[in-house]
Amino acid sequence: MVYRRFSINVIIRVSIICLLAFGVVYGLTETKWLITNVVMGLVVVALIVELIYYVERTNRDLKNFLLAIKYRDFANTFTINNLSPSHNELKEAFNIITSEFQNLRAEKESNHQYLQNVVEHVGVALICFNESGNIQLMNHAAQRMLHKPYLKNIEALKHVDADLLYMLQKMKSGERELVKLVIREELLNLSVEATEFKLQNEYFKLISLQNIRPELDEKELEAWQKLIRVTTHEIMNSVTPIISLTELINTLIEDESGKQKPLEDIHPEDIEDIRQGLHTIENRSKGLLRFVNAYRSIYKQPKPNFQKVVVQELLQRLAMLFKSEWQQRKIQFDIEMPPYEMVMTADPQLLEQVLINLLKNAMQSVGSQSDGCIRLIAFRTAENRTIIQVQDNGGGIPEELKEQIFIPFFTTKEKGSGIGLSLSRQIIRLHKGRIWFNELERGVAFNVEI
Repeated sequence: MVYRRFSINVIIRVSIICLLAFGVVYGLTETKWLITNVVMGLVVVALIVELIYYVERTNRDLKNFLLAIKYRDFANTFTINNLSPSHNELKEAFNIITSEFQNLRAEKESNHQYLQNVVEHVGVALICFNESGNIQLMNHAAQRMLHKPYLKNIEALKHVDADLLYMLQKMKSGERELVKLVIREELLNLSVEATEFKLQNEYFKLISLQNIRPELDEKELEAWQKLIRVTTHEIMNSVTPIISLTELINTLIEDESGKQKPLEDIHPEDIEDIRQGLHTIENRSKGLLRFVNAYRSIYKQPKPNFQKVVVQELLQRLAMLFKSEWQQRKIQFDIEMPPYEMVMTADPQLLEQVLINLLKNAMQSVGSQSDGCIRLIAFRTAENRTIIQVQDNGGGIPEELKEQIFIPFFTTKEKGSGIGLSLSRQIIRLHKGRIWFNELERGVAFNVEI
């Protein structure tokens, strides 16, 4: 609308100038009205000057408006007067656009302040830097953690910890690392995660550092409490009958004054009781010794001897190992593997030890049920991790025991040591993997991920 009005005004002015110019030419050639011709010539010149001024004024306002956009200066407004309605409409349009830019800037600033407050409020340390290492963001949590109020470039972290700097520079998007860091004699257990993104043709890396030491201390205390509870229970089960039997034997071999009876004064039935009591004490002492040895075995695991392991061959060996027992107990056994060869890096002996323990637990879970079924499944995850799953259709895990099955020495078996699953979890952790279970519609599945 403004452009059309401007065009009409220009066309009208040009038309008037053309008509007057034609009149001047006509007057000079056909008439002798000298004064009239001079006046019309002056009017033509005046109109040309006014047209130039009119066009240049519009161009000047448009130039100022575009420069304001270029330099993001939206504080000025265009003054509206009553001399030129069409020009006023153009200025009104400029003022409306300028107002919209002001609103957008205010909204952008508001969003920036909101995100800034969120970033500063979170307790996780955040550091963002570009490809040149220049730090674009470092929140208060990071400043407090590193005891650095300001860092211009990520290279400055070498004064804090050179290994941490190297790790942050080498980490790829989605990677997570656990690192121990000592800053001003304070030990930090950091969970470090990296995210890479591109913004306005520039690459950035966002690093989050979270001190998980308080959570680790809490979990460690909880683990020790559970361990102490289980070990205390086991030791008391062995020590209490030993004390009772020792007291009983003392009463059989001592008189009322507390002195030892002569051997011939001890009744034959008492001698038999003493013999049986000593035999019981021996058995309970051996049981306690086995318990201590089992405890030692958990914390003296050898380091894994990593090799290339073909998963199909590993599962076939396990199937052959238990084949006769499954046939004897009429347990259906299935293996599911992808058609291609799966290769993983692991200690084959330690991994077999874990899977043998899980398969034995699965066999005990299905028990003597007529439709007992165990499935051994291997597959790859989207992150190229290998998962070996042991499924059974047994009775599952009771709700009250789910949080305790990985506790050392905890067992529901009459002759179990309670170290199988705990030892398995430790072996898988040495492989930088994890082991967990999930319930099925019937039974349970244990998953080993490496």
